Amino acid sequence: MAGSIAERLSELGIELPTAPRPVAAYVGYVRQGDLLFVSGQLPMVDGKVAVTGLLGRDLGMEEGAAAARICAINLVAQANAACGGDLDAVTRVVKLSG
Repeated sequence: MAGSIAERLSELGIELPTAPRPVAAYVGYVRQGDLLFVSGQLPMVDGKVAVTGLLGRDLGMEEGAAAARICAINLVAQANAACGGDLDAVTRVVKLSG
């Protein structure tokens, strides 16, 4: 992971994990030409789902935010893997869904 995005992640204290392996019948990402499609990510840490439950019922706001952060970091890790470790190859994000 080289370049300005890697530097910014480091400044923020974010260390990207190895892109999590899918836990069902899907793939983590697909490249089609110059486009990259990343699947939805679970709050996986060390190969295990770290957080489960429904926000407001099983989880408070802080726990939900922590789970969302893990998912977002895993999403960036998938993009990093798809780009061969060079996130600076990403020039535009067209759509994010949550």
